[in-house]
Parts: sequence; C-alpha cells; structure tokens
Amino acid sequence: MSNDKRDNFSNPGLDPPPPPYSSSESSQIVPPNESTRLHSPNTKHYSATPNLTYHSPQREQVHAEIPQPLPLFVEQSPVLLQDLRTEPCITICPHCKQIVLSSTKFKSGSATYLTSLTLLVLGLTSWGCCLIPFCVNNLKDCVHSCPKCGKVMAKYSRIDGKVYRHRE
Repeated sequence: MSNDKRDNFSNPGLDPPPPPYSSSESSQIVPPNESTRLHSPNTKHYSATPNLTYHSPQREQVHAEIPQPLPLFVEQSPVLLQDLRTEPCITICPHCKQIVLSSTKFKSGSATYLTSLTLLVLGLTSWGCCLIPFCVNNLKDCVHSCPKCGKVMAKYSRIDGKVYRHRE
C-alpha cells in the first residue's frame, strides 16, 4: 500500500528521478539535453599557462647623492594672555619675559560653587550629589602658570569666559 502512494505522488516542477545504472546503457550514445550540454565534445580545452619569468629592466647606475631632509622647525607665535583658555599654550610670561609653554591647573571657581549650590537647592543632597561639580574639570577655572619662574600668569574663568591677568 505504501508503494501505491509513492507511485501516485507527483512532484510538480521537478524532473523524474534518473533510471538505475546498467552496463548496457554505457555503450549507448545519449542524446544531448540540458545536463549534457555543458560537457559537449565541442568544448575547447586550454593548456596551462607556461611558467613565465620576470626580468627587471636594467637600471643605470646613478652616482648622484640623495638630498637629506632638513630638520623641521615649526615657528609658532606666542598666544596673548587674553586668548588663553583651558589648554596649555605657548605664551610670554609677564613676570620673567620668557617664551614658555604654560602649565595648567584646575581650581574650583564660581561655576563650580554655583552648580553645587543649584544641586543643593534642587534637593540632590543624598549620596553627596551636590559635591559632583568639585570633581568635574569642565566646571573649574583654569590657572596658567609659568614653568620657569613658577608664578601665576592668568586665570580663565568658566562663569563668564574671560581671562583675568594675575597681579602681584
């Protein structure tokens, strides 16, 4: 009964299975169809490419010296004190009159205290949230000092964005 079901089953769109192999069929010539078209006797066979060798062109011996690169010097003009911000800059120290790369430190300033007070008023006192501004450098003022003489040159204020020159 199961054989009848397989015989009655049709596969729409699929080719029927090939017939079983027998030795008498091997001597017969198979008419060309879609499966044998790819292996037709008219197919050209190409031989392998012969081993090719590459001969580089002969170079002429040139006895010219290759120029050595010159050392690179970048001349940067000193930044005025009123243009200092939060990054170290090359500037002229007003105290020792030397051209120096300023050293920077961040100190709590008006923006730090105002932000902390605002957090305190909003009720964010639990877990010390009002103390977070004292840990954030982006809220602190930037103090520029001279690395040669050690004196403070200027202070950049975050609250108003101005640079205040330090006076002795």
